[in-house]
Amino acid sequence: VEQTRTHLREARHLPGFYYTSPEIFAREIETIFLREWLCVGRVEEFENAGDYHAMRIAGEPIVICRDNDMRLHAFRNLCAHRGVEVAVGQGNSKRFTCRYHGWTYTLDGKLNGAPHSDEVSGFDFKTCGLPTVRLDTWGGYIFINFDPQCRTLGECLDEDGVRDFAAFLQPENTRTSDKFEFEVPCNWKFVPENLMDMYHVGVIHQTSFGGYFPVNDFRYNLCGRGFNAVYESYTMAPSGVTLFRSMPWLDGKVNDKFACSTWLRPTMNLFGRHDLIQPWVATPIDVNRTHVTIYTQLPEEFFDEPGFAEKNAIYADFIRFVATEDEAMLESLQTGASSRGFAPGPTVNLERAIH
Repeated sequence: VEQTRTHLREARHLPGFYYTSPEIFAREIETIFLREWLCVGRVEEFENAGDYHAMRIAGEPIVICRDNDMRLHAFRNLCAHRGVEVAVGQGNSKRFTCRYHGWTYTLDGKLNGAPHSDEVSGFDFKTCGLPTVRLDTWGGYIFINFDPQCRTLGECLDEDGVRDFAAFLQPENTRTSDKFEFEVPCNWKFVPENLMDMYHVGVIHQTSFGGYFPVNDFRYNLCGRGFNAVYESYTMAPSGVTLFRSMPWLDGKVNDKFACSTWLRPTMNLFGRHDLIQPWVATPIDVNRTHVTIYTQLPEEFFDEPGFAEKNAIYADFIRFVATEDEAMLESLQTGASSRGFAPGPTVNLERAIH
């Protein structure tokens, strides 16, 4: 670790066991994922009262929903009786019902029915409900935090300069046009590291979006415990040519090779192009497996234009192709970290954000 923390030009990457140790992974869950703000979706995924999405974050079952007053909630997805999950998958519902014993809960988390409760004494059914999890939003993204004593989302974003940097992208004025989810057999840290790694872009992605990427001019801006960067690259479409046009608020302010990136720690990498926004969100499953979600976001007015569905499908196919390029390398990184023969190599300037 001393070699990792020394000056960039003399540093080495982390030893492999940091990506393979169950003990380190368990500590990361306790000190990072149960204490930091985590992105869990977009507000437009919950447009109607009753919309919900059940998921597991760091092994903890949660459910995000919108109640009848159109308020967003995050609850621990645990029945107050035996802990069975009361919501499964995603969809729209008027209530949540435990499949085990039939206890029911309203959309604002209150218990409103428990069979045979009249047989019980010494238990307060009136104040019983689904445990709440802190929820906040920024830019149309939904974040949760398991720590009831945590700092505000705004304080954390501002510590790393995220809101100031990304404000010009106006993510709140976009909608999700595509959501791609997949599982990759690697430790969660490899996903954000790979997305910060500009060293590999001209190699792995040479035939996709990396064909134009002037690496010699690339500069990281380290800010707080994060980073941001403005650079040049093709947009995320075949041949690097937009099928739409620049987002209205960027029109005339950037060129068609505009690109930017920032990191919302611990697991959200946000990318901007002149015509779209494309965040990647990594969620750990276990020490060797990670769930990845890639959103493609476009201005709302694009959705009503002729040929939108056909153009959007081309964008969706392209990001899946790019993700496949990365996925093979992420699996190989995990294999290397697990090898007894692995010795961490040196860091270079294009890995400065990882360092």
